[in-house]
Amino acid sequence: MNGAFRGRTDHRGNLVITDLPPGRYRLRARKLGACEHRLDLRLAPGEYRRLRITLRPTGDPAELAYQRGEQLREEKKYQASLSWYRLALQRRTPFPEAHVGLARSFLALHQYDEARAHAEAAIGERRGVYPEGYTVLGRALHGQGLYEEALSAYRRALQQAKNLSPEAHAGLALVLDDMDEPEQAIVHMRLAIAQNGDAEPILYNLLGNMLLRIEALREAIAAFQTYLNLAPQSDLAPAIQSLVNQLRAEMNDDR
Repeated sequence: MNGAFRGRTDHRGNLVITDLPPGRYRLRARKLGACEHRLDLRLAPGEYRRLRITLRPTGDPAELAYQRGEQLREEKKYQASLSWYRLALQRRTPFPEAHVGLARSFLALHQYDEARAHAEAAIGERRGVYPEGYTVLGRALHGQGLYEEALSAYRRALQQAKNLSPEAHAGLALVLDDMDEPEQAIVHMRLAIAQNGDAEPILYNLLGNMLLRIEALREAIAAFQTYLNLAPQSDLAPAIQSLVNQLRAEMNDDR
């Protein structure tokens, strides 16, 4: 939505996006093996819209290579995804989405110079208007330790996405936290959670740690507990449960 990722459909093919301000939006929908669908939408104040989108099969070799790269990246086969994204770029130029895919895989591999180069290439191909490109650039710059530049990239992403990008808000929060500005970090992490609709439980863990930094123990416990409710079988769950028990004991001792 407006160049910012807004989520995946559930097993029934449904996706609900709430709390959108009135205005114009450009939507893009993708599915493996199908043509991308694009449409423009205008929302009036308080308006609710239900859209039914049918995605048609595609034989476009560039699109299929790109989608294969996306599939491998989602399976965390980052190294394998690189060759498919590169093949997509060989078959179509410009292809900013393929550059972003490459950047995301390089980020997962902690290769921040390459990630930055492809994020910048994607932004260039979109003539400087690409919220997702700026978000990925922000992550690469953060990885390089360039905090001020990362803040600028994330803020550009939010400006272009009309402040509706949970990934950009979360990224901005992490940079601010590293810059020892936990209060502002918490504001943006809460916005990321509100816009994400509990699709990423890890955000609650990050929020909990930020709240601990300002000694907001009760709120931190609530954030950690929400994570446990959403992801009880995760690898992090035992450690977080132990932390919650410790924090509750500390609060009882202080009474």
